[in-house]
Amino acid sequence: MSPLDNNNKLFWYIIILVTLFIVVLFTRTQFMELQVNLDEKTMNEKSLQVERDELQRLNDVKNNLDEDNKDIEKYLVDIKEDEMIDYIYSKIEEDNLKYTDWIVVIKSISISEWVVNEMWFKESDITLNLRVPSENRMFKVVDFFSNKDSKYKFFINSFSYPNTDTESSFNITLPLKVFYK
Repeated sequence: MSPLDNNNKLFWYIIILVTLFIVVLFTRTQFMELQVNLDEKTMNEKSLQVERDELQRLNDVKNNLDEDNKDIEKYLVDIKEDEMIDYIYSKIEEDNLKYTDWIVVIKSISISEWVVNEMWFKESDITLNLRVPSENRMFKVVDFFSNKDSKYKFFINSFSYPNTDTESSFNITLPLKVFYK
């Protein structure tokens, strides 16, 4: 081996080392950026999963509220007072036609203006003054107004009536509550 070959080999080793140094110098920032990007990707995936979980939870709450609203909707109807009064009169008249004895007489109906209650529903109070022939017929009238399948959903807040030992007719006041849309 000649000294020139040794110098030549040394020269090539130096060239290779310098090239490796330059490659490492330029690519180390690329490797560092790659690691930073991978870390950001992992963090973003975790954040995305947290947001998806939150979205799923909110969708579940929305679905539950929609189901609850369906249950509530049946009690909230669009109400026109004249139609409701006609409905009450027609149902009492239907009931009177079924029985040939004494009839139920509507002495007066008063409807208060609607107000927004604490649950943000519109509500109105209806007061019926009736003359009923017997306690049995009175209970039938009360059952009619508290029937869940009727067109209007009336609620009876409180109710009292005179204690009668005889079958004579008597007056009652029936306080009803109705909810609007």
